Amino acid sequence: MVQITNWLGLTAGVPVMVRRPGHTPAVATVDLMTPDGNILWVRYWNSAERAMLHKTDGTQVWGETENA
Repeated sequence: MVQITNWLGLTAGVPVMVRRPGHTPAVATVDLMTPDGNILWVRYWNSAERAMLHKTDGTQVWGETENA
């Protein structure tokens, strides 16, 4: 897995690993992102909870390739 730094390259439905400060890493599916690529919506696999992620919070998104 590689860290995906350009969230605009993500496509809805792609599986990713989300690493957030203070949280256990979790697998999720990309839902959508803002046009500027700074906010990403995902749905976690373990709970089906939908979450809004911010790059500025130190959130890291990992996937199979940089252009997941």
